[in-house]
Amino acid sequence: MDNIKLGNFEAISLILIIIINHIILNFSKTIISATGSASALNILFIGIILLLFIELVIFLFKRFTRLDILDISSYLGGRILKTITGILFIGYYIVFASILLRTFCENLKIIYLDKLPITIIVIIFLITITYANKLGFKVISKVNMLFLPIILFCMIFVFIANIKNYNLSGLFPLLGYGPKTTFLLGLSNLFAFSSISILYFLPPMVNDNSFKKIARVSTILSILLFFIGIFSFLCLFSFLRNSEEIMALYLATRYIEFGRFFQRLDAVFLMIWTIGVISYLCIITALSMHIFKKITNIKNSSALVYCFSGIIYVITLIPKNIAQANYIEINIFKYVVFFLLFGYSLFVLIFANIKKISSQNVQISSKTQKHRKT
Repeated sequence: MDNIKLGNFEAISLILIIIINHIILNFSKTIISATGSASALNILFIGIILLLFIELVIFLFKRFTRLDILDISSYLGGRILKTITGILFIGYYIVFASILLRTFCENLKIIYLDKLPITIIVIIFLITITYANKLGFKVISKVNMLFLPIILFCMIFVFIANIKNYNLSGLFPLLGYGPKTTFLLGLSNLFAFSSISILYFLPPMVNDNSFKKIARVSTILSILLFFIGIFSFLCLFSFLRNSEEIMALYLATRYIEFGRFFQRLDAVFLMIWTIGVISYLCIITALSMHIFKKITNIKNSSALVYCFSGIIYVITLIPKNIAQANYIEINIFKYVVFFLLFGYSLFVLIFANIKKISSQNVQISSKTQKHRKT
């Protein structure tokens, strides 16, 4: 994948498809459960913090042109640190992609496929993911770029079509459960923007001058999408809070009607969002294989996709039901995101920069001494 070059829109699409899947798979409901009617305000607040964090990441990558977090880990701590970083990211991607797959499959089973065993639904997804990854990452990114506008249009259409059902009382009280929950405890909602993890691996795949633009544009669009989703769900407050299992975005589609001809559009939207979930899983699997190949220097990777698909299958079936899958998402996912994306990776970048500056100072000092001797 280091040899693959992505256009700006391709790279941004990789990040946005993850954010869209987070909105589809009830991350918005998790945020609303935590911060109540202040969730829209909370998203704007943590969005500002996220933008500041992204600026810091951009600054820290400046001294490591065309290197990703694995290369920087190798520079800082050699092969051992590179391997540790790779294993952490692979574990993070595979485990939570599996949990999200289980959540979506359970929703499909509840809505339309109640007669079909969950194992069969999961296998159908995995066959598609395996085939797509056999075609290569470039094909996946191109297809994702083509489908993203359609998926985005469907989401925005659902929000706009439901305007007549909005109840603005869901936005009050403005501070929800209080300033402490909104601005302090609500910082935990940063987990919803875990799509920024892609940025740690993008530098070798994009032009040197494009990384800043991609990082900033994708972050701003991610914040905007989540804000629109949260705002819309708050205004559809009455039924969102009562949904424990079914996707809130799917429930919103059930309220859309345009006369007698355009009714029950939820089936169409669900099919399009299924494509979005498949695209997300293909990207995560491809990125995980890329990391594995990079830390092991494996050359013959033709069978690797089958191994990763098998691992995803096993992990997907570990939760006994959707309640356990939701528990993992809500109570474990956010802490892993904070540790890996906002903690561990940031420290690697900071200490690598310190080492780089120190080595540059030593070189300057040695050149100065040689100049004085001559």
